[in-house]
Amino acid sequence: MLQFFLVSSYFFGSEDLGGFSDILSFFRPLMLLVIVLSMVVLTEELTQTYDALIGVTKLIVSCVFLYSLLEVFFFDIFSSLMFLFYRMEDKVNIDGISVSFFTLPYYGAYILCMLLPLTFSNYALTKNKAALFYIFACFGSIVLTQSKMGVFLSFGVLFIYAFLSSSFNKKIIVIIISLLFFGILGYFLVDFVSYLNKEVGGNFARTLHLILTNTEQAHNLNERLEDITGTYSKIIEHNPYVGVGLGKGQTIEIWIGTILYRYGFPGLILFILYFLFIGMAATLKLGRLKHGRPKEAELAKTVAIWAFTIFISQLSGFMMEMSKAAVFSMMMLALSARILFGCQLSAFNQNINFSSMKQYVKEDRRNNYCQD
Repeated sequence: MLQFFLVSSYFFGSEDLGGFSDILSFFRPLMLLVIVLSMVVLTEELTQTYDALIGVTKLIVSCVFLYSLLEVFFFDIFSSLMFLFYRMEDKVNIDGISVSFFTLPYYGAYILCMLLPLTFSNYALTKNKAALFYIFACFGSIVLTQSKMGVFLSFGVLFIYAFLSSSFNKKIIVIIISLLFFGILGYFLVDFVSYLNKEVGGNFARTLHLILTNTEQAHNLNERLEDITGTYSKIIEHNPYVGVGLGKGQTIEIWIGTILYRYGFPGLILFILYFLFIGMAATLKLGRLKHGRPKEAELAKTVAIWAFTIFISQLSGFMMEMSKAAVFSMMMLALSARILFGCQLSAFNQNINFSSMKQYVKEDRRNNYCQD
C-alpha cells in the first residue's frame, strides 16, 4: 500500500525524480518488503528465533556499551581507531555523545529501545544475575546517547513490559506506580533538568532545559513543528489525497511530516491504524501464549511494545525505513507477521514446499502451533 501511495505522490504530486538514486528511493517500500519476506522465512521457528535474537542482543548491547564508554570518556585516546572504523565528520558537533555504530545518537537510542524488552525477557526467563548486566548495559548505552526521546522512551518500555507481564491485579499496581512516577517526574522536571544543566552539563540537559524554559529558542522543537505545518500546507495546496514526492533534499525529521510528504493523508492514516492493530493484536495473542510457550510470549511482548511506542520513537526522525534501523524494524515486522499469522504462513510455506518429508514435519509443527 505504501508503494501505491508513493507512486500516487509521484504522478499527482509536485516533485519530480532527480536521478538514478531517486529511483531507488522511489521503490524503497518494495525493497523493504523483500527484506521482511526474507526474515519471515528465517523466523519460521519462533522458539529458535527467540534464542537467536537473545544471542544477537547480548552481542550488540555488549559491543555498543563498550564502544560508547570509549567514545564518551576516552575519545581523545581512541579517536583515530574510531575514525578507522567509519567516518565521523560531524563528531565535533556532538562531542561527549555516543553514536556508537549508528551514525546519529537517536538512531542508536531507537535500536537500543527496540532491544531493551529482549534484555528484560532474558532475565525474566533465566533469573540469571548475569542477565542484569545486559539490562544495565542497554540502559547505560541509551543514556550515553543523550537522546531525549531514547531516555524517556526507555522508561516507557520498562513500564509497558511490566504491565504486559503482570497478572490483572498487579496491572493496576503497575499503572498506579507509572502514573506516580511520571507525575512526580513532570512536577520536578524543570528543577531537575536545571540542576543537571548546571552541575553535569551535556547535550541532553542543555537542549531539554532550553525546551522547558525557552521554547522559542528551542530550534529542534520548532523545526519539527514547522515540518508538520509546512508539509500540510504543501499537500493542501496541490492535492490533499496524495503526498508531495520523495522528499529527497528535504530536512523533514518527525515521522508525521515525512509520511505526509511521501505518502499523503491515506498513508498517515494507514500507518497509525496498522501499528495500533499490531500492538493490540500482539497483546491479545500474548494471553494465549503465556501458558506453555513462554519464549513466543516474550516475542509477542517485544512486538507489542515496539508497535505501541513507534509513534514516540520516530519523533526524532522516520528511522524505521533508513539505514541499520530499517533492518531492525523489518525484523520486528517479520516477527509480528509470524506471531499474528503464523498458521497461515506455515500453510503457505507447506503449499510451496516440494519435499514430502519437510511437508510432514511442517504440517505437524503447524498443527501444534495452531491448536490453541
